[in-house]
Amino acid sequence: MFLEITGFWLVLLAIIAFILIIGIIISLHELGHLIVAKKSGILCHEYSIGFGPIIYKHQFKETLFCIRLIPLGGYVQMAGEQLTDGLVKVSEEIGLNLSNDTVTELILDNKMDAEVRGNVVSFDLTGKDDEPLYITINDGLQDRYFNVSKEAYYVFDNSKRLQIEPYERSFDSKHWLLRLATLFAGPFMNFILAMVIYLIVSFATGVPNMNSNTIGSTMDLYPVANILEAGDEILAINDVKTNSWYDVTNTFDKMHKEYVTSYKIKYKDKSDNNIVKEDTFEAYSYVVSIGLSNIGVSKEDRINRTYDLKLDDDTITTITGLKLGTISLRYKGGTSDITKGDIITSMKNGDDVIYQGESLTWGNIIKYFYESSDNNLPNVTFTYYHYNEEKDNYTYQEKSEVIEPYTHEVLESQNVEYFKVLIGVSPSYHFSFFECIGDAFMRFGSDFTIIFRTLKLLIWPQTVRQISVNDLSSFVGIFAMIQSYINSGFLVLLAFMAMLSVNIGIMNLLPIPALDGGRIVFVLVEAITRKKVNKKVESIINTVFFVLLMILLVYITIHDIMRFF
Repeated sequence: MFLEITGFWLVLLAIIAFILIIGIIISLHELGHLIVAKKSGILCHEYSIGFGPIIYKHQFKETLFCIRLIPLGGYVQMAGEQLTDGLVKVSEEIGLNLSNDTVTELILDNKMDAEVRGNVVSFDLTGKDDEPLYITINDGLQDRYFNVSKEAYYVFDNSKRLQIEPYERSFDSKHWLLRLATLFAGPFMNFILAMVIYLIVSFATGVPNMNSNTIGSTMDLYPVANILEAGDEILAINDVKTNSWYDVTNTFDKMHKEYVTSYKIKYKDKSDNNIVKEDTFEAYSYVVSIGLSNIGVSKEDRINRTYDLKLDDDTITTITGLKLGTISLRYKGGTSDITKGDIITSMKNGDDVIYQGESLTWGNIIKYFYESSDNNLPNVTFTYYHYNEEKDNYTYQEKSEVIEPYTHEVLESQNVEYFKVLIGVSPSYHFSFFECIGDAFMRFGSDFTIIFRTLKLLIWPQTVRQISVNDLSSFVGIFAMIQSYINSGFLVLLAFMAMLSVNIGIMNLLPIPALDGGRIVFVLVEAITRKKVNKKVESIINTVFFVLLMILLVYITIHDIMRFF
């Protein structure tokens, strides 16, 4: 028996799932950078998951592995990425610790003990032209020359050390192809993670058995619930014969396009000796573009459409209308006034009545909005009686709700149907190795392209612009989505994690300074021009864009918090 998680436990599980999902995605992203960097001979000082104070660290060879308090990012600190030129300066006092007359530690804290102390006379701590590393200091009596180990450390205090960066171990010293591979490796790991998850989901669930007309499952609380069940065979829909799920799908699609919302289904009842039966189902209708549906409304209320309403003055009135079920406030121009249980009585364009009475059907509403042009959106007014759940009555005064629907372009870009007509059946599933692999690649391809369609809606010139920065999600929005998926099952969460991994991978490849994609652009510019971009200029550009991205993230987060609460 399925147990729905609510309240405190829902929030707690959502927090745990959020940390695990974000942590795994970020960990593998940074691991991609780390592996390729090390294979390329680049010195990696630190591999860190999260930002802020360190809550766990472990030194493994030359790399410090850290988990930090705020699990909203990560980084691999490579040699050459930070400007270390100013750590040692001529004439400044420095301390040295030696091993076999070779410097192994450069003590930058003048309060710490050191074997040798003095003022720097000259030094070369990078060896860019294959020269040996050295430092010369004056100890107050004479100038002393010391060779410096390529594995020596800067020591800032008792708890902070940084290995010196010989030029051949730096990011900048490597061939541009190796640098390109190092930068691309992070997003590539996100894509690999997503594909692995898609394969797991596909192999776990199987793929629809399209050659069978047998029902695989039915949805509780949907129109077919307690009538059709898994194992029944659909023989005909509205007198159209169906011998396979291809037939079932094609028949539903055809009637979908004709705005049919009532279905007569002939089926073989497996629980009753395979007797052939026939039932009529009034479907759930969901006009996604405006966020209104009758999902959850009883069969009697969907069919009869005539209601005796008790008003708040205890009088009774009889009206004809459509009772609303699940409401989505995502539609353009919607407000919180319209709620589940309200009853629509008419649909107008200005003062002109479009539908009322018997003509006010879900099929007609769907047709009206679906056949509208993106360049000429219908801006309609619904009048309806508002249901007061606490008092179990309706207001005696009709209200108006102006609706501006999402365009076809916006919904199609997000792989969202403009409208849905649902009865609650799905096909049987079976395991097919090659079909499961194909299904995984299709899922990956769909999620891979959706972000580009979204970016197009954000930046490309449009006659009607309905997507803005306010519609983007921060980590707060991601948490809200994870919370909404908790009760949908482990595989649904896995699929969401795969989608998120793809999105993070692509976002990091966008040609924006401070992201992997921006740094890739600098590498490609160098490859084309044969000239290195000035390190200080690149650092300034990356810093400026990083600040801008943080400002944008704060802005999006504020809007997410407002939506969440």
